[in-house]
Amino acid sequence: MTNVLEWLEHMEGQAGEKIAVADPKEKYSFTQLKTYAQKSGTYLRKWMTGTFPVAIYMEKSCATLSIMLGAVYAGCPYCLLDLRQPDVRLRQILKVLQPEVIVTKEENLEKIRNCVDEMGGDVRNTTILLAENCLNEMEIDQKLLKQIRKKHTDRNPLYINFTSGSTGLPKGVAVSHRAVIDFIRIYADTFDITKEDIIGNQAPFDFDVSVKDIYSSLKTGATLVIVPKQLFSQPAPLLDYLCDHEVTVMIWAVSALCLISIFHGLDYKVPAKVRKVLFSGEVMPPKHLKAWMDHLPEADFINLYGPTEITCNCTYHRIDRNRDYSEGVPVGKAFP
Repeated sequence: MTNVLEWLEHMEGQAGEKIAVADPKEKYSFTQLKTYAQKSGTYLRKWMTGTFPVAIYMEKSCATLSIMLGAVYAGCPYCLLDLRQPDVRLRQILKVLQPEVIVTKEENLEKIRNCVDEMGGDVRNTTILLAENCLNEMEIDQKLLKQIRKKHTDRNPLYINFTSGSTGLPKGVAVSHRAVIDFIRIYADTFDITKEDIIGNQAPFDFDVSVKDIYSSLKTGATLVIVPKQLFSQPAPLLDYLCDHEVTVMIWAVSALCLISIFHGLDYKVPAKVRKVLFSGEVMPPKHLKAWMDHLPEADFINLYGPTEITCNCTYHRIDRNRDYSEGVPVGKAFP
């Protein structure tokens, strides 16, 4: 295996009508996800001369995921741009990234166009495309996509995530197909993620925690449920959403879990179908860990640690319910 698209194509062949990804507005089956991704890949190549990064300036959604995978079909890495970041940081990222194409939606078009125009010679001659056109206007060119795939190697970059960098300037971290393939195989097997699972996606798509959500789903055939960002300021509707979608796996930042426990959201409603909670990003306060464990007595809890540069995580610790964590939760042992 050399390309993450092989997971999507395998699942489409095995269970094409199963829901691959859902957001509050729509759902895509594995067949639909593959179709939209191939349409996007064909359309993107129409506007590209090389394998430069594809920047995506959109909220996370089913459509966003299909365009991310469309960039991969086009033979390019993708890079998600946060809609909420200041213009100065957006310009810094674009100066480093030098995308040939930026994909956005109509409501964000003016802002990103003005940003690119203001940069002048600091960014390459970038074409701004509408997401709706990527998904709807193109017939799939299978011959073209096969030609692109023949040139692919597993060392090609899959995505580029930007961190603040040690100097305070955005630093782009390019992660290869091989790195994600090797990590996700071990990750999904270690934590027994299966096609029966429903993964509740908390992380933005420009944050590497989402890599575990997306590619665990594609690898195993689990369903990815995208939790909208605005719910993370409303614990009760957030818990309603998790329960309504019968989420079984939560791969979340510590801060998001603590938001619920700080406001005693679990006293309102418990997402009882959850069987695994995997957390990372910062130290989990013991009292908040205890609150979650008390409300989900049958669930497994795992602390994950690792920088973006190592492809998500390098160590993990399974929480022992009989252990005292008042002195802190360890980062644990290395993945195989």
